[in-house]
Amino acid sequence: MRVLLFGTYDTSMHPRVATIAEGLRARGADVAECNAPLGLDTAARVNMLAHPWRAPALLARLAQRWTTLAVAARRMPAPDAVVVGYLGHFDVHLARALFRRVPVVLDHLVGASDTARDRRLDGGPRQLLLRMIDSAALLAADIVVVDTDEHLAALPARHRARAVVIPVGAPAAWYEAAPPVASDAQASDPSIPGDPPALSDSPAASDSPAASDSPAASGPPRPLRVVFYGLYTPLQGTPVIGAALSRIAGAPIEVTMVGGGQDAPAARAAAAANPAVRWLDWVPAADLPALVAGHDVCLGIFGTGDKALRVVPNKVFQGAAAGCAIVTSDTAPQRRALGDAAVLVPPGDPEALAEALRRLADDRTELARLRGQARGLARGQFAPERIVASLAGRLPAATPPSRDPHDESPRSRDPHDEELAMIPDTQRGPAPDVDVVAPLTPNASLRYDLVQRMLPADVTDVLEVGCGQGAAGARLAQRYRYLGVEPDRESWEVARRRIAAVGRGEVRNVTVDALGDERFDLVCAFEVLEHIEDDAAAVKEWASRLRAGGWLLLSVPAYQRRYGPADELVGHFRRYDPDALVTLLGSCGFGETEVRHYGFPLGYALEAGRNLIGRRRLTPAGGQTLAERTAGSGRQLQPTTSVRGLATRWGTVPFRALQRAFPGNGTGIVVLARLADYRG
Repeated sequence: MRVLLFGTYDTSMHPRVATIAEGLRARGADVAECNAPLGLDTAARVNMLAHPWRAPALLARLAQRWTTLAVAARRMPAPDAVVVGYLGHFDVHLARALFRRVPVVLDHLVGASDTARDRRLDGGPRQLLLRMIDSAALLAADIVVVDTDEHLAALPARHRARAVVIPVGAPAAWYEAAPPVASDAQASDPSIPGDPPALSDSPAASDSPAASDSPAASGPPRPLRVVFYGLYTPLQGTPVIGAALSRIAGAPIEVTMVGGGQDAPAARAAAAANPAVRWLDWVPAADLPALVAGHDVCLGIFGTGDKALRVVPNKVFQGAAAGCAIVTSDTAPQRRALGDAAVLVPPGDPEALAEALRRLADDRTELARLRGQARGLARGQFAPERIVASLAGRLPAATPPSRDPHDESPRSRDPHDEELAMIPDTQRGPAPDVDVVAPLTPNASLRYDLVQRMLPADVTDVLEVGCGQGAAGARLAQRYRYLGVEPDRESWEVARRRIAAVGRGEVRNVTVDALGDERFDLVCAFEVLEHIEDDAAAVKEWASRLRAGGWLLLSVPAYQRRYGPADELVGHFRRYDPDALVTLLGSCGFGETEVRHYGFPLGYALEAGRNLIGRRRLTPAGGQTLAERTAGSGRQLQPTTSVRGLATRWGTVPFRALQRAFPGNGTGIVVLARLADYRG
């Protein structure tokens, strides 16, 4: 199996995806990488949320990296599965767009909203945005990877069946850094890289850990060496560690604290009473395993927040792999993972942590036992090839199956997989790139994302009323026997060329009443009904064009209270509230009705822009009749080049995914209705 690691992840900051890669390779997978690191750690991303005016810089950087990824991906062999690395909440949408028929795995690990809460960024609007980002990312993935059962339980119920638990684990470099198991006092005790002489060059430092910690060793034992590394965030509980370090001042314990972050000043202040603490702001990722392996004890996390109670941090796995004893907080996931191979203390309790360190400094036999057990546990249960077992077992069956078009489960229907389903194989030719032939506006892209998911099954003949310049028609023509009607000659000319380029379908420069007795399985009218003064008569006319059991698929602008200059400029008589639209359809002979919204949140910004344009253009257009404005509405703000079409395709990817998480919100409505006399 060929697996592609994909995204803007950075293994120097988050080695998780490298561990997954090692495990899959060990299980026989051919693993390749398509990686363009974003260059922003978690703290920098959260900081942008705290200062929203910096978001454009993030988007510009993301666009640059995405371009690099898209170009590189096109040059690589087709994968059997794609794994999007941690912090890939946006990357997963690009992966889904590039690899439409391939299972996409998202290493979700923990939600963006959880991370922001842990960083004390829990304001309402920001949390709402982050929940939206989380939800959209989960919807885009075929398999979701989390690290603990607690995080699995925290996922929305509809995503849990697609999720697998993979512990964080540790890459091979950590196991390789572990000191050899010494059997006599002649083995050398590894020094701590970068140590001053007082810490690494004393006579005691020439003894092995096992020998110097043994009661049989001659002379006084050397000081206990303790290390902590990581971001100083509330999850880590570094002020708790600092308070514990002050309590052990004067004990034979030397401590190395590596890293920085929002709680660093508080941690340093809390530890001020202990001079035997060495503070390192940064250690290169390549040097970190050796530094940790030169210590006896690796500290885990001691925070008390919700996230701290649900995780087993990477330093616990890495420290165990490097041969350290582990001291960390007593939480359900850590207790389950470590058992009696670690010292567990209550979260947020500096006195308990201080006492645990004193005991290990005094009892070197227990220290040696803990080091050996932690190392054995890491090699036996948390080696890369072991932790990926659940994922490896899911990959062969992960290809998204064909499903009922009304199935609301994630990835229920990929229109690109089914575009030609209604056309016999013998009639199919090479499908043109529809975004080049018939580009969509950003709003139409959001709308068609919903339309294609609501298209009913068992449809062959389709009529589109008011097809405009044929952007939607070109897409429908690739799937069905398509006829579009457009009374505006200028728009019809464009639509005719586009449908001809697709190679299927027909467009006529007529109105519906000129069609004679032709009947269809589905009648579509996108952004048409609001232009017609007698909307009930129009709906009844459309209903008369349907065969028994036929369907009507409409889109209209949502909510009359939002009627604005843009509506007036293009000749809208009204906008529609959902209940009023359902009532109208019922009065015209339709029964079974489904209503959904689109356009949240991008549609609001697009509508605001259209209203600004509308205000500027209304005075010059004041002499036009509504009919004249309606005739020209299909030509308003339409893309005319393939470049704009491709830009819309890629630029709206995250927003198309986001709106799926909020089907009850948006600036537009799509409704699917069936003739009431159907008895199927």
